[in-house]
Amino acid sequence: MKDLLPVNLYLAAGLVGLATLMAAFMAALAPSPNIAASLVTMMTPLHPLTEDKSAKEVFGFAPFWTIDKLAGVDFEVLTTLAYFGIPVLGDGNLDRGDPGYTTFKSKKATDIFKRAHVFGTRVVLTLTQMNNGQILALLDNPEAQANATFQAVEEVKKRGIDGINVDFEYNGDPGEDYRQKFTNFVADLADQMHRYNPSSKVTVSVYAASVKDPKIYDITALSSASDGIFMMAYDFALAGSDTAMPTSPLYGYKEGHYWYDVSTAVEDFLSLMPSSKLILGVPWYGYNYVVYQPEIKASTRPSWTWRGRPATQTYAVALENVRPDRADISDFQTGWDDLGQVGWKAYYLPDAGTWRMIFLEDPESLGLKYDFAKNKNLAGVGMWALGFEDGRTELWAVLRDKFGPKVADHSLIGKVIVSDENY
Repeated sequence: MKDLLPVNLYLAAGLVGLATLMAAFMAALAPSPNIAASLVTMMTPLHPLTEDKSAKEVFGFAPFWTIDKLAGVDFEVLTTLAYFGIPVLGDGNLDRGDPGYTTFKSKKATDIFKRAHVFGTRVVLTLTQMNNGQILALLDNPEAQANATFQAVEEVKKRGIDGINVDFEYNGDPGEDYRQKFTNFVADLADQMHRYNPSSKVTVSVYAASVKDPKIYDITALSSASDGIFMMAYDFALAGSDTAMPTSPLYGYKEGHYWYDVSTAVEDFLSLMPSSKLILGVPWYGYNYVVYQPEIKASTRPSWTWRGRPATQTYAVALENVRPDRADISDFQTGWDDLGQVGWKAYYLPDAGTWRMIFLEDPESLGLKYDFAKNKNLAGVGMWALGFEDGRTELWAVLRDKFGPKVADHSLIGKVIVSDENY
C-alpha cells in the first residue's frame, strides 16, 4: 500500500489540475452569468435533481368565481390551467355578457395566466354550455358551429394562450345523429386550433358514465378528433340524491353496492380509446347531506324539510365547517368507505334534530385515485376545481408526491399573455 501512495498523489494532482483548466476554459467561453444561467434553464426542468414521474398531465379547472382563490396553486406541479369558462350560444356567438367572459378578459385573469406561463404551465379556454336547447341549436347549424370555432380560436390568439377545452353537458340522449354532429364540431375546432398553433391542445370534458349512457359523446370518435378526454369522474351522487354516498367512489359497482364507480368507468372508456388520451378528473368538493343516521348509503331527508337542505361544499369550506369543536353540535363521527375508498364525517345538530354527513376527498383518498390513474397508464389526472382548496397546501402536496414537480414547457415561459385595456 505504501508503494502506491506516490502514484495516487500524482493522479490526484493531475485531476485537480485538469479540473482547474476546464473551469478556466468554461469561464472564458461564458460571456455573462445571465447567459450561463439561461443555458442551465433551457437544459433542465425546474428542479433538475428531482425524479421525473413519467411526465403525466395535471389538469386543473379554474372557474371564474374562484379567480381570487388561486394564490396557492402549485404551478410547479400543474401542467394545464383550464379557465372556466365562456358559454357558447346556439347561434355560435360567445356570450360576451356572461361573467365568465368579462373575468376572462380581466387583469386578475391576465395575472394568473402570466404566472402560469412563467412556470411553463399551459393555459386553455373552456367553452361551456349546459342548456340542451342551446346545444342542439348549435349542432343543427353548421354556420353557427363555424362561427363558434372562429370566435373561440380568435379569443385564444388575442389572449396569447394555448388551447381549448370543450365542456358541453347535455342532459339525456339525443341520439346517434347528434353524437356525430358534436364529434364533427370538436374535430373542426381542433383542426382550426392546430392550424393556428400546432402545439396547442384541444380537449373535451365528458361525463364519467358516457359509455354506459352516451348522451352526446362518442368516446372513440372524440378521442380521435381531440388531443384528450377529460373524464368528469365525479357526481356519481348529487346533492339531491336519495342516499348519501361518495360523489366519486373508486369501487363498489361490481360488488352490487353502487350503481357505477370510477374504476368501472375507466375500464369502459379504455375499451374504446387509448389510455394515453384519458385524463381522470377528481372532485375537490363534496355534498353535505341531511340524513337520518350517519352511515354509508344513509337515507337522506327530503330537500324541503325544515331541518336543513343538502349543500355543495368545497374542500376548504368542508374542513372549516365539518369539525368536532363546533358549539352547535352534540355528536361527531367519522368513517371510511372500504369500497368507495373515501372517508366521511358526520355531526348531529340538536336544534335541527338531525344528522348531517359528507363524503369528502382528502390526501389519502385522492392519493389512491392518483395511484389508480398511474397504474392504468392514463394521460394524467385533473381537478374540479382550483381554488376549492383556498390556499391549503395538502392537496398539492399529494399531487407533487405522485406526479411532480413537472418538467416545465419552456416554449411557454417566454410566451406573452396579452391584456385587454378595455377590461
